[in-house]
Amino acid sequence: MKPVLIVLLLPFFVSAKVYKCEVDGVVTYSQLPCSEDAEVTAYATDQPQPSLPAAEAKQASSAAATIDRLSESIKKRDMQIAINRLKSDKTNKQAERDEKLAKLKNSKQRSANNLAGAVWQESLSKEMAAVATQYDTDIRAIDVEIDRLTEQLNSF
Repeated sequence: MKPVLIVLLLPFFVSAKVYKCEVDGVVTYSQLPCSEDAEVTAYATDQPQPSLPAAEAKQASSAAATIDRLSESIKKRDMQIAINRLKSDKTNKQAERDEKLAKLKNSKQRSANNLAGAVWQESLSKEMAAVATQYDTDIRAIDVEIDRLTEQLNSF
């Protein structure tokens, strides 16, 4: 603990002197006096400049505005991509539904005109209704998501 305190407090007790020495016509500056006639010089540090002058502040705000515009543009693009993907999913679901219903319809047409065929036709009709309901529900969910994203995209 003591070494840490010494290290922390040491800079407050240290003072620096700069000596100006002239040896053989050459002026040098040093921390240590190089001869008896070395002069202690008074020096001052420059005042720190403001961290962001007006031009840099304007540039920074312009950069921030550009980043905001780019971010918004990326969000819009991502939403449009999502909308297009959902529209494609909707088209695929509709095609799947139509294909399944066509297969069931073909099976229904092949049934014979007897009691077993009538029972099988009724079963196929129920299955067709279930398939249509399932796909319609999926397609409505996709439509809701497309509407939500379109509304969000238009709000930008």
